Amino acid sequence: MRRIVLIGVALATLSSGAWATGNAPEPRTLKGGFVWSQSSKGGDLEAVFTPTGEAAWDVAFHFEFRGKHVYSGTAEGSLTAGELSGKVFNEEKNRAFTFRGRFENGTFRGTHAEIEDGQEEPTGTLTLGE
Repeated sequence: MRRIVLIGVALATLSSGAWATGNAPEPRTLKGGFVWSQSSKGGDLEAVFTPTGEAAWDVAFHFEFRGKHVYSGTAEGSLTAGELSGKVFNEEKNRAFTFRGRFENGTFRGTHAEIEDGQEEPTGTLTLGE
């Protein structure tokens, strides 16, 4: 039993080592664009991903569409290869959007949707990369 406890403590120490030493993982900024399907308009998109755990992120999308905006929330998945999805809110927190897609060859391609009455209503596409 003592061995199990010691192994658990060692793993916890290793997994939080970067945080404990003050070397918290740095945020990653990805740039790309978005298209709003209802108007076929879009623009530049900057996404700042701040690690909160393994394959877990706080995310802030910076963009301009009828004014400058920062939609923030959380994401899960990889920033290099495979699936990535999340949920963000507008500045007033009265509108929620989901996004999902996948990274392939260093580029994320995905879709976004607004949550209305508990249902996702597709709103467009987005791309991100280094």
